[in-house]
Amino acid sequence: MFLNHVPDKVIPAIASLPEHTELAIAVMHDNDVDCYGFIKEENTVSNKDNRLAAFEIGSVTKAFTGYVLTQLAHEEKIGLDDPIQRYLPFPILNAPPITLRHLAMHTSGVQRVPHDLEEQPDYDKDNPFVNYTEKHLVNYLTHHLHLDSLPGEKFQYSNLGSGLLSYIISKIEGIPFAEVVEERIFKPFNMQHSSFNIREVHTAIVRGIDDKGNFCTHWDGGILDGCLGIISTLEDMVSFTRAIYDPSNAVANLQAQETFTVDENVKANLGWNERLILPEDVRMQGINGGTGGYGASVLLNRQQRCAVGILSNIWPWHYMDVMYPVGKALLVELSKSVAVVR
Repeated sequence: MFLNHVPDKVIPAIASLPEHTELAIAVMHDNDVDCYGFIKEENTVSNKDNRLAAFEIGSVTKAFTGYVLTQLAHEEKIGLDDPIQRYLPFPILNAPPITLRHLAMHTSGVQRVPHDLEEQPDYDKDNPFVNYTEKHLVNYLTHHLHLDSLPGEKFQYSNLGSGLLSYIISKIEGIPFAEVVEERIFKPFNMQHSSFNIREVHTAIVRGIDDKGNFCTHWDGGILDGCLGIISTLEDMVSFTRAIYDPSNAVANLQAQETFTVDENVKANLGWNERLILPEDVRMQGINGGTGGYGASVLLNRQQRCAVGILSNIWPWHYMDVMYPVGKALLVELSKSVAVVR
C-alpha cells in the first residue's frame, strides 16, 4: 500500500531476538490496511499469517479503559472531574482529592503498583496480579494508600491508578469491567477474538517469551484488569484503531482533546500519550504495553488518519529496545507518505 519495505525494517530487528519470536504488524490509513506476520524459527525469519492469532496487549488495555471513561463522560453519566470517592462505597485513607481525570491521565499521585503487592501471601511472581482481589484493593485504599505527589501536580505512570479506574467504572456500570468493555467496545467494533479471560479466547494463542528466551506463563489482570488485562488479535486491534482515528468518532475526539502537559513534547490524554516527533514534526498518539512475555504498540497520527499496530511475544524491555523504535519510524514514514498522496 504505502510502505513496501516493512519486511526490510522488521526482519533485521527480529534476527537479534530469541527463537520463536513472533510479530503481527498492521499499517493502516483510513479503511486501507496492510498486515504482516513474521516468526523466527531455527534462526531463520519467515512470513506467517497470524492476523487471527491472540497476544496479550498489556498496557495497551489502558486505551480501552480511557475510551470507556470518555464514553461515560460523553453520555454525561459522569464528569471527568468527579472525585473518585463519590463512586466508592468505602472511605479512602486521608481522603485525597483524586478525580477520574487524574486516574486516566496518570496524575493522581498513586504509586505504579500497590507497595504491598509482593508482600501478599498468595503473590505469584510469574503472574503478579492474578491473586490481587477486591479485598486486597479495598484494604490497601482504606489503610495503606499514600501518594507520591499531589493529585494533578505531575505525571506519574500508574498501573494501580488505571486498575482503580476500571474498578470504579465497574461500580458505576454495575457489572464487571470485562463485561463493560465487551458491551461498549468489543461487540460494537466486531472484535470477535478479544477477551480479558484467556479461557474465552477461541483462536490460536501465541505463547509469550521471557527475558531468558523461555516460554512463560500468561498474566491476568485480577481486580486491576483495566491496566493490562486484554488478550487480542491483530485483526481486532485494527478495528479498534481505525475507530480511534475516525474523525467522526466524538468519543475518540474527546479522549484526545483532554490533555495534561508532561513536557514540551509529550502530553497525556485519557488513556493515551501524545508525543511530538522531531524533526519530522509528526504528532503521535500512542501507547505501548508489556506483560511477562509480550510487547505491543498502537501508534497513530490522527491528523493524517493513519496508524501502525504491533503485537508480539517479546519480553517487554526487549520489545521497547528493538521493536518500538521500528514502529515509530514506520509511523513517521507512513505519515509523510499519506501527506504526499493528499
